[in-house]
Amino acid sequence: MSRPRNRPSRLDDADYPAYTTGLAAELLGVQPAFLRSLDAAGLLTPNRSAGGQRRYSRAELALAMRVRELLDVNMSLIAAIRIVSLERELETAHRHIAHLEAMLRQRLS
Repeated sequence: MSRPRNRPSRLDDADYPAYTTGLAAELLGVQPAFLRSLDAAGLLTPNRSAGGQRRYSRAELALAMRVRELLDVNMSLIAAIRIVSLERELETAHRHIAHLEAMLRQRLS
């Protein structure tokens, strides 16, 4: 069965929690405990299945991969998590500024 072309798939959504802990760990080349440690630190907030299992999105996997990259260059876990958190805050601030600039341009035109 095919879906209509104008209707996006949930798999197109970077925030859709499609990956179990085991699959996410396998895709990232890490142990499941690594993902649980990022959850405990508050960096990742995976959804839970009806049975209580963690489900990760592509966006969360990207964050975990970024932490892994920082660990690979001998950054401590605490420092890597802080850097990734600050990068996320900066990204959010940039989006907010762009939105405000667009609103200002619209009002001035």
